[in-house]
Amino acid sequence: MPRRVLVGLDHSDEAVVGLRRGVAIACAERAELTLVHVAVPPPSWVGVGMLAMPLVEDVVASGCELMREALDDLPDDLAVRWFVISGAEASSGLSRPRCVRRALTCAFAKGDHDLLVLGTGVTPGRVVRAMQRQLGDRVVTAAHRPMPAGPGAASKRTPVLGEMATPTF
Repeated sequence: MPRRVLVGLDHSDEAVVGLRRGVAIACAERAELTLVHVAVPPPSWVGVGMLAMPLVEDVVASGCELMREALDDLPDDLAVRWFVISGAEASSGLSRPRCVRRALTCAFAKGDHDLLVLGTGVTPGRVVRAMQRQLGDRVVTAAHRPMPAGPGAASKRTPVLGEMATPTF
């Protein structure tokens, strides 16, 4: 039975599905919910040539706005903490997935969390696969599956809850 549930959020549809899954688990188990967003700063070579990348402040502000929007939709009786990881803790490697993995691992350990919930696509990405290898059955995923579009219709996506990594809930 988890006491603390960590949910990783970014600006994707998959993360929204992961948030719903994390909220459902936290409500069912009366656990504390922690939301985290990793604001990976742009590379140091930004500004060279014609490349237009967001500034560090813009990335952090965007993460804070994402958290505020997520908090607005949560139940009032749920114990929630949230934070945005930025700076040195979010820039630990050359690749964005490596930075996110390291930051999530640190947040999981420092917060004494029992469960990590992440949204995925139809197939888990590099971050999710790495976290599953590292944390094993303490990672729960929520899958997003595309709905087939009819002729002339725009493609729609519908959330489908994925299988939990462990059947102990």
